[in-house]
Amino acid sequence: MLERTTRLFSENLARAIDRRSFLKRVGETTFAGVAALAAGHLVPAMAAAGGGNIVPKTPQCAPPGPYCNITGVSEPNGCHGANCFQHMVGGQVYQCRVYYSFYQAGCWTTSVTGGYWTCCDCRCTDAAQTTCGCAQFNGSPAPRPDLPTGGSAA
Repeated sequence: MLERTTRLFSENLARAIDRRSFLKRVGETTFAGVAALAAGHLVPAMAAAGGGNIVPKTPQCAPPGPYCNITGVSEPNGCHGANCFQHMVGGQVYQCRVYYSFYQAGCWTTSVTGGYWTCCDCRCTDAAQTTCGCAQFNGSPAPRPDLPTGGSAA
């Protein structure tokens, strides 16, 4: 009985739907979905739906100056992750390197809710050797130095 009902329903549905317009709609929807996924528009929604942590927008670091930036705003957009790269000083962009004056490695981690910030102090190549900082958020557990492989505790 169920098999016959399913067959009749499928046949009636096939007669009612124009295959060409159906395939066109499916193709458009698939293309839009893949494009949104590639552009990163679906990833935050999936992370929030799965109960994932939201990345804090403000770094929890204390660099020796503003964050390395190329726009004049103190946000780390002149960095490659937490690595020093460039900084705008007096309207000119200079190259920057890790600055080892305050920390032996030049970088450190700061634990916050949902993960940790990796922060680095930077010194730039301008005449005044301007200092700035870079930061990157990581939602994974911080590495534990007491583990033999430098892994993370679960």
